[in-house]
Amino acid sequence: MFVYDLATVALWFFVALFAITTVVLFGITAFALTKLVKLVDTLVEKIEPVLGKATDTIETVQRVTTNVGEKADVILTKGEALTDTLSVKTERTADVVQKSVTGPLISLSSLITGVSKGFSVYTHSSATRSKAKAETTGNARRYEDI
Repeated sequence: MFVYDLATVALWFFVALFAITTVVLFGITAFALTKLVKLVDTLVEKIEPVLGKATDTIETVQRVTTNVGEKADVILTKGEALTDTLSVKTERTADVVQKSVTGPLISLSSLITGVSKGFSVYTHSSATRSKAKAETTGNARRYEDI
């Protein structure tokens, strides 16, 4: 029986050792968790104001971005309308210039060319007549001298 009693004592010793070890590990775990919870609470207290500021900043950025986007759309729409209007006015102005200025300038240029050509022909024919008359007069004098 002695072995039986020794085995029982050894078994009770190991059960007690295991129980004590488990209780100590649970205690250490509970202590560590308590410290961790306090640390997390401290971090949350420090982070909450920063998160609030970040949230406010993000909301402000979203509002500003939306406002800028809306204004950019308005500017683009007005710019497109202005470009279309300017294009139409430019085409009309070019048509008016072509009809009002270019046509009369071409007519005036043709008139000047015609008058210039007329004067050229007149001066050429006048010079030819004067030369012919001079030759005729010169020939008549020569004949008289003979």
